[in-house]
Amino acid sequence: MQVKDYMTINPQITSPEDNAREVFDMMKALNYRQCPVVKENKLVGIITEADLISALLENENLKVSDIMVTEPITIIEDAPIESASDIIRINNFNALPVVSQNNELLGIITVTDILDAMRTTLSFHDKPIKLEVLMSEELSLFDVLHLIQNNSEKVISFSSAPMNRKLSHFWVLDCDLGRVDKVLREHDCAMSVLSSED
Repeated sequence: MQVKDYMTINPQITSPEDNAREVFDMMKALNYRQCPVVKENKLVGIITEADLISALLENENLKVSDIMVTEPITIIEDAPIESASDIIRINNFNALPVVSQNNELLGIITVTDILDAMRTTLSFHDKPIKLEVLMSEELSLFDVLHLIQNNSEKVISFSSAPMNRKLSHFWVLDCDLGRVDKVLREHDCAMSVLSSED
């Protein structure tokens, strides 16, 4: 997967000469935390909500060029999505400008875009189902996990209740609930289906 497959194209931009207060109001209205700064189709900086708040508390009459971060970290569109994820995580960014070899702004890739890429990779198109299983003495947690895996497309996660080690939860995708319930009852286990939000 490449950055260009998941980036947001034609992102909202600003110019170095724009009024900082007006840009802040625009970003607040759109719920943006950062905005690329472009001049003559080239990326020249990035301005963040945090930098705007700090600067405007001192002076309301500023231009974007007075506040923006120049020479921001960027990524090219053909880079793997994992590279964008690493840069964002290491630098604690919310987004990363995507540029061409000539530093033209092509898009922006956000944390949300990267999470969408992960959902696609992991086939999280459907919401996972949460199963609660009260295990019998006959089976261990891993015995139950194996039974559920054999009747589900994927087991995403599982855990045991801290106060009752025989009570476990499993988050699954595309599960044959009837088959799982039947197999578990054969081993004296009780299963309940909870919503994904429980």
